[in-house]
Amino acid sequence: MQLFSFDYANRVFSVDATPASGEEIVVVDGAVVSQKRNFGITSEHSFVLDDLGEVKLIYVLNMRAADVNYELWVNGERVIEAAAPVSVAQQDSFSEAQGQSDQLVMPANKPTKSNSWLSIGLVAFKLLKAVQVVKVALLAASVAVYSVMFTLEFAFALIAVLVFHEYGHLRAMKKFGLPTKGMYLIPFVGGIAVGDMPKTRWQDVYISMMGPVYGLIMTVAFYIVYLVTDSHFAGLVASTSALLNLFNLIPVYPLDGGRVVKSLVFSGRNYLALVALLAISAACFVLAWKLGFYFITFFIVLGVIDIVAGWRVGLAEDITPLKSYGIWFSVLWYLVVVAMFLGMILLIAQDGLPGSEIALKVLAS
Repeated sequence: MQLFSFDYANRVFSVDATPASGEEIVVVDGAVVSQKRNFGITSEHSFVLDDLGEVKLIYVLNMRAADVNYELWVNGERVIEAAAPVSVAQQDSFSEAQGQSDQLVMPANKPTKSNSWLSIGLVAFKLLKAVQVVKVALLAASVAVYSVMFTLEFAFALIAVLVFHEYGHLRAMKKFGLPTKGMYLIPFVGGIAVGDMPKTRWQDVYISMMGPVYGLIMTVAFYIVYLVTDSHFAGLVASTSALLNLFNLIPVYPLDGGRVVKSLVFSGRNYLALVALLAISAACFVLAWKLGFYFITFFIVLGVIDIVAGWRVGLAEDITPLKSYGIWFSVLWYLVVVAMFLGMILLIAQDGLPGSEIALKVLAS
């Protein structure tokens, strides 16, 4: 049943919803462009139209006024912000979806549709509350675990590093209009930014790299504090942040580095790209070995095996590849960020800061 509709750029947009099953469908000029299940009062759909580009539709059901507040975004720019009444037929279907049990407990003088809207709101609130409880529980568990392993102060600093890293991923997702569901901190694992899958190889590279880039900003910030105040704590946080973000750039999927390298190789769509990757990997292997970074050489080997094993699968994915200049820019971007993290670790270790040698020992293990 149709929830609401509107016109834009000589095209008719409509949203159909079935409360009982939670199914939502966005239709443009009679063609389905997005479909998903949603039991909340807020929804977001992203899709691509040939003549418009990347489109995002966001709407919120207003339970009191029985209308819908919606926004239409085209290529990152909001073009419509308006409200529309919910169709009568759809309101009736919401009422019917409540079932026989609601009819038994409802007073006879209360309209069914008001109760249905209230029920939808309560369900959405409970789901949102459950998600927030999980996030808080995982955050508390992370603080507890890292406090036992280190100190409470260092645990909070480490979590700040993880949160800033994942925030970089989320900001990148939002830049491309991809729906996000926030971040989760998992003890012994780190953090995970949750959102829709990228639609192009460039989006995948950008989203993957922005986590380490934000991590680099945090690392440099703590290093500057260390230089200015000679704080042992700030120096250790900077060294640890550099090591954690460097680990994320290891070319093994699903780490950030693995996603970047896969996007680069599969964008080539030919064996020359694979040969180029093997050559670069060999050069990095030799350099890391001469520097004594055996930890990195081990994962370079794993990354090459991972890429070769998934070569044919990656080529079959229907994702817009990078152009030639995009590939070389991404390669340079990736190598520069890796080099900067290594440089930060070496700088701090050369200062003789107690505890900073741990990062070098990990790289040399």
